Amino acid sequence: MKFLNKKEQVFDIQLTPYGKHKLSAGNFKPTYYAFFDDNVAYDRRYFTSASLESQNDIHKRIKQETQFLESQVLFRQTSGTVVKGGILQQTVYEETQNLFTSEAFIGNAKLLAEDTNVAPAWKVISMQTNISSSALEDERNNFKIPQINITASYILKAEDIQNQAVGSENVRDINNRTGIFSDGKYISLEMSDPLLYLEELNTELLTENFDIEVFEVLRDDSDEDLRRLFFQSKKPQIISGLLVSERPEQSITALTTSSVEYYFSIQKDTEVDSSLACKYVDQFNSENYLIDLDFDCSDVDGEDIYFDIYGRVTESEICPD
Repeated sequence: MKFLNKKEQVFDIQLTPYGKHKLSAGNFKPTYYAFFDDNVAYDRRYFTSASLESQNDIHKRIKQETQFLESQVLFRQTSGTVVKGGILQQTVYEETQNLFTSEAFIGNAKLLAEDTNVAPAWKVISMQTNISSSALEDERNNFKIPQINITASYILKAEDIQNQAVGSENVRDINNRTGIFSDGKYISLEMSDPLLYLEELNTELLTENFDIEVFEVLRDDSDEDLRRLFFQSKKPQIISGLLVSERPEQSITALTTSSVEYYFSIQKDTEVDSSLACKYVDQFNSENYLIDLDFDCSDVDGEDIYFDIYGRVTESEICPD
């Protein structure tokens, strides 16, 4: 690493070892970018006992009087020596796809808000499961990412056929139970799926404010590692300017242990069961949590209505005397 030459270098772009590997294979397709200011000290009182600076002095100190290093892309050694069979051998470590070193990028603030002296914040409400604990960062893996731990319970219960609900509209209720045994009982799975309401406050409301990533925690006796899982790709709805499908469709491929769908079914936004979401709206809004759903809960009826398919199509008329 070396200092940037401000007379010749306005900005510096470097590829990580994994980025170079993807580029060499022809698979490097950058999609997103982010800005960081973790190497900028806006207030000198954090590193000196001097008084508060004026705005012009701050700009001059950061732009002209502060030296910056070139981009750091390597955070561990790529090669080394190992002992195999009593022989010292040279080895090259496997390229790491996720280094988790960029967790503090600059976000957006809503400049036209009534109170501009507020920072972007998260609003997280667990509607169906309990939040067991939380922390400002992941201390075990040394990531400055807020942690919210949720406990979901799944219980196997023996039920009597006489207590079986009739005409359930939930497919999972039908699939998550066994056939009837000789004693007239069956085993059902009682589920308490996490149902979360997330909102980003004090920032611009866009069509896609969130990205979901899923990681598998790999643990051994003394260490913990994270392996990223991937969602199945969706078939494009528009090809060559023509609409080929009305709704997004998942690509039909075999699920592997690296697929999110192999372990979970994650539903978001309008994919969530509206009757289940609306069930908790009144409860949390009465406690001033203010949940704003994209559902019309006035049309959701809490009771199931069943019709006799063999009954009359129309009601009988009352004949006058």
